[in-house]
Amino acid sequence: MKRAATVLAAAMAISAAFPADRAYADDNGLTLEYTVKDKEVYITGCTGSDAILIIPAELEGMPVTSVSENAFAGNTDIAICVVPDTVKSIGARAFSACPALSTVTLGSGVAEIGDYAFTACPSLSYIDVNKNNPTYSSANGCLCENGDTLLLYAGQKEAKLDGSIKTIRKGAFFGRSDVVSAELPDSVTVIEDNAFSGCLSLTEIDVPDTVTKLGAGCFMSCTSLKRVHLGSSLTAVPDSCFYSCTALSDISIPDNITSVGSDAFYSCAAVSGIYFPASVTAFGKDSVGRRYDIRSDSSAGIADFVIRGEAGSAAEKYAKENNIAFKTGRQQKGDVNGDGYIDAVDASDVLAEYARLSSGGDSGFTETQRSCADYNGDGFTDAVDASEILAKYAALSAE
Repeated sequence: MKRAATVLAAAMAISAAFPADRAYADDNGLTLEYTVKDKEVYITGCTGSDAILIIPAELEGMPVTSVSENAFAGNTDIAICVVPDTVKSIGARAFSACPALSTVTLGSGVAEIGDYAFTACPSLSYIDVNKNNPTYSSANGCLCENGDTLLLYAGQKEAKLDGSIKTIRKGAFFGRSDVVSAELPDSVTVIEDNAFSGCLSLTEIDVPDTVTKLGAGCFMSCTSLKRVHLGSSLTAVPDSCFYSCTALSDISIPDNITSVGSDAFYSCAAVSGIYFPASVTAFGKDSVGRRYDIRSDSSAGIADFVIRGEAGSAAEKYAKENNIAFKTGRQQKGDVNGDGYIDAVDASDVLAEYARLSSGGDSGFTETQRSCADYNGDGFTDAVDASEILAKYAALSAE
């Protein structure tokens, strides 16, 4: 491709001891902006418009070694990006929020990619890394670091990660609104900040027992997320973990959890009745039962929200401090709808669930409801449970 390098007149007046602002125009309509330091070129951005960005290996006889932070962030035109072998580092958010970006090719020399470098690029579906690159690799839409860290997912809407992945990096699935499911292998131990934030179509997630840490905002704004299983190795639900997961209704807090961070379940009205075990000794600000009130431009309580826990627990203290209704203990067996009574309504709900499952449909119950509905403890929800719930109702009515 024919290129012609130009140096801005103003830059010529700057001392060679300091990085100088320069611009390089190619014949595709883009003008790259860059600085020079220690005889190496740092790409800082661009002007103009074109769908193809091919970063040159050298400018002014010096190697191009870095793409700076935010260099192309928010660019609405670039669809194809080619990074040469000379580039060693790509800064944080360098290509973030580029809606047209669909294809990225990385050279053999890239040794460092900053956080969120390619996040919020909804069209990105193809990543190719030079096979001679010792740090990064690509396969099945996954950009991986050192073979065991998922830096970016750009695969199909039903995500299934390879069993070699141990860490899911910040923003790996960020903004992937088309992803409907994500199967995480038992090899995963850490899921970093905002890893799945903005996955608007994700409906359920099972966090493996091997995961020891979730990052802040991990599932923020996953508005279709209904069911979550938290693994047995976690000790905390971090800040903003399920912030604005407005459909979330099926989640249980295991006994291994000791703290719930600020805004962890903010605007999650459907988790009303959630039980926090006595192991949870710390609640952050607005961690659960709170929402944003547009009228007052402030945080407010969710109407009719209920927190369950043990008497004298941190959960009870939090509920009292935030004027949230508190009930002692877990929802009892047979009380399927959680109204505090065991009656014919609960038996009817069990029969309706049994009919759904018998016809091959999906369960309409939350994890708590399934536990309460399995009255005889055989692992199934069926007519036998309904019958025993009715018998219990009759016995209670006769008292």
